[in-house]
Amino acid sequence: MLLTPYLPLDTVVLLSVLALLLYKYFSRNFDHWEKKNVFYFKPIPFFGNFVDISLFRTTIGEHLAKLYNQTTEPFFGIFVFDKPHLIIKSPELVKTILVRDFNNFDDRCIASPHHDPLVKNMLFLNKNPEWKNVRVKMTPVFTTGKLKGMIPLINDVGETMTKYIAQKIPNFSLEAKEICAKFSTDVIAKCAFGINANSFKNEDAEFRKIGRRIFDFRWSTAIQQTSYFFLPGLVNLLKFRMLDKDASDFLRETFWHTIKLREEKNLKANDLIDAIIALKDNQEFCKNMNFEGDKVVAQAAQFFVAGFETTSSTMAFTLYELCLQPQFQRRVRAEIATCLKEHNGLTYEALQSMKYLNMCVCETLRKYPVLPFLDRTCKEDYKLPNSNVVIEKGTPVFIPMFGLHYDPQYFPNPQKYDPERFSDENMQNITPFSYIPFGEGPRNCIGERFGLIGTKLGLIHILSEFEVEKSSDTPVPLEFEPKSFVLASKVGLPMKFKKVMTSAA
Repeated sequence: MLLTPYLPLDTVVLLSVLALLLYKYFSRNFDHWEKKNVFYFKPIPFFGNFVDISLFRTTIGEHLAKLYNQTTEPFFGIFVFDKPHLIIKSPELVKTILVRDFNNFDDRCIASPHHDPLVKNMLFLNKNPEWKNVRVKMTPVFTTGKLKGMIPLINDVGETMTKYIAQKIPNFSLEAKEICAKFSTDVIAKCAFGINANSFKNEDAEFRKIGRRIFDFRWSTAIQQTSYFFLPGLVNLLKFRMLDKDASDFLRETFWHTIKLREEKNLKANDLIDAIIALKDNQEFCKNMNFEGDKVVAQAAQFFVAGFETTSSTMAFTLYELCLQPQFQRRVRAEIATCLKEHNGLTYEALQSMKYLNMCVCETLRKYPVLPFLDRTCKEDYKLPNSNVVIEKGTPVFIPMFGLHYDPQYFPNPQKYDPERFSDENMQNITPFSYIPFGEGPRNCIGERFGLIGTKLGLIHILSEFEVEKSSDTPVPLEFEPKSFVLASKVGLPMKFKKVMTSAA
């Protein structure tokens, strides 16, 4: 039965009622922070405070930093669509969340997809208690002794990389990010899995093709991966994927083949695959954790997916800054030459002695943290220290790393690339927990030391052989790609490579 004698009028009325109901539903929580007397940014219907992220107008890191800079409160509230989120500004509160009261914030907000067991069981996405049990078992992969043993393998990849660059030098401009991605892909494949990925020898090498697809800028990839962080319910409802099916299938098949080959031939390489096999052979652990199938191979896939992007981005952004500021580049190159001579080659000890190189990498990670925010979920109702505010169980908590790293209170003139911030003397003056490129506390990045060693060795090989210079293609200023949840340049990082006349080595 019609509401009125006129169909067009009925349509308008029904649509108006529907719009009103949707508005009421999506704004039902918008008084959440006001009732708690927490400063918050006024949301708009349907989008909350996330319209620019939803439309991919800006990056997540830049958006949170923009809000960060608009208040002096130690914490504030926002709405991701209709859901209240707490944003932490105070380094002291950051320490409380990540370390002191970690047990109440030990899980990430990111979706744990039931329809994609390979991704669900990766350490980054894993929930407690599974996360803690697997983390403890995987930590021994990154002891100092094992890291030292990986250096010759990384150096082999570095030498292959410099030969590749030398062949490409006649080109006016080379894409530094792609070169660094090839390097990190081959390093992780070799060191973690004993596999030769051959990214420099074959432009269509399978591992590199998979890496490109995981972190491409397609709209479908952007929507699905962003939803993992901000719409986890939608991920399971619509069966969104963090990795597309072909990438998951390739990683699954490759790593299972490697594991089975090791077991059949009783081969040992003292790497990640050996650690995974040891877990498989631990009957008590397998029984308690149901450690089989995709739970096994997920640990290998995790290190490939997380490792190659973090290493390649940090390398490439460092080269970008050094090509713009040759005075820093010359100082790094001189230090490399001195340390290699003192230690008779590129050893672990030589690497540890390169303090200025470390300062440059630290400053790169300040300006370009690969994942520019941290996420945690409040496990039980929690009273924020030194306040009357109680955040409820299930509330997502974000730490805007970009905001902290660019806060002039902690890093004066934050837009300036200044390695001296991380000299031995100046490091003592950095406010604890204002600089957290790898996170902090029990759930910090498990592969931090491995990533830093790979990054530095890659830079040493490049800077020993080549000068990097700004070309007409080099983006200045840099704009970040809004369709990527990790930090990436919109147009890549092209620059000119020129052979050093007298090799530093």
